[in-house]
Amino acid sequence: MQRESLAALLQEPITSVIRRERCALEELLGTRDNRVVLFGSGNLGRRAIAALQGVGIKPLALSDNNQALWDTRIDGLEILPPVKAAELYGKNSTFLVTIWNEFHWFRETSQQLRSYGCDQIAPYPPLHWRFPEIFLPCLLNDLPHKVYADRNQILAAAETWEDEESKTIFDANIRLRARGDLEGIPGRPTENTYLPLDLLQLSDRDCFLDCGATCGEMTQDLVKKRGERFTLFHAVEADNISYPKLETYREGLPEPIKGKVKLLNCAVGLTRSIVHFAHSGQTGSKISSEGLPVECFPIDELFADTPLTFIKMDIEGAEYDALLGGIKVIQRDKPILAICVYHTQSDIWRIPLLVREMLPNHNLYLRAYEGDGFQTVMYAVPAKRLLPQ
Repeated sequence: MQRESLAALLQEPITSVIRRERCALEELLGTRDNRVVLFGSGNLGRRAIAALQGVGIKPLALSDNNQALWDTRIDGLEILPPVKAAELYGKNSTFLVTIWNEFHWFRETSQQLRSYGCDQIAPYPPLHWRFPEIFLPCLLNDLPHKVYADRNQILAAAETWEDEESKTIFDANIRLRARGDLEGIPGRPTENTYLPLDLLQLSDRDCFLDCGATCGEMTQDLVKKRGERFTLFHAVEADNISYPKLETYREGLPEPIKGKVKLLNCAVGLTRSIVHFAHSGQTGSKISSEGLPVECFPIDELFADTPLTFIKMDIEGAEYDALLGGIKVIQRDKPILAICVYHTQSDIWRIPLLVREMLPNHNLYLRAYEGDGFQTVMYAVPAKRLLPQ
């Protein structure tokens, strides 16, 4: 059966969407008289127990693929092996998948549970919508009615993509945000990279800017693929735990590669300022209302006299402002862009529209690298840097 278009899907009145997001969980669980098994006993599963019990719904059990947890208990609920949970409850209960991380694909879990005989399997979004004060906003998720409020922007962004793969990924991400549909999210990729050599060409003259360098992962990928065949690599990292590790990595590089890698311990954003930064040493480190103060600079100031041919951003929701803070450099140099678009619900449509305005002749692509919408990256590539077809 052919799926309705995004234009048709997004015609639902916002009042209807608000009602749907408020009632989706109760309506789902009500079809099985509130008999529910939570599949996934990590952070989301534990919080789901408390949230459901707070409205009078006590899950029957937990289930998990981690054998070390089998036959243990959380908040009085037994953690069952999936096969046993399916035997006991698969035909008379809802299996609510309470797993939400970059290593998980809902459709794989759904297929697994169906193979065991479970016939009602649901993803986490209705849980998020019912208890937004507990779970939202979080990365690519917020309330659906906010998607519908941006209908015109979404439909405009849908027209920016150059290939069918990008259009499919965009479509799936909008359906996730609007309808909680995780079945269409792309499966496991063959590579997780900011340097997709099946899409674009690198050059010996490339000058890179890596915003959100963490411990040097992109540098490692570049060196693996190109050796010393690049000109400069500027790595920006604000996290004071990751930055020393980045320095250690750089010091271990052979010459002349080491001399080409320049490090900056700061944040990038719209204007020069002092921002608070949540230092964790993890990829989720970000500008926050709490944390230690760090200096933040616009790209236009940092690289006013330095040409750039490739800019990557993975900066936990600060990408939009950082792009605005680099508009002069971006329009001057017209670099390849690799920008993460999953850190807020709206990044996947507002960032492509901004880039299309800044670089009207670039070709835009979308690629997905991690589970259930995580690590979705927009590439903007000038025609001369595309891989020949």
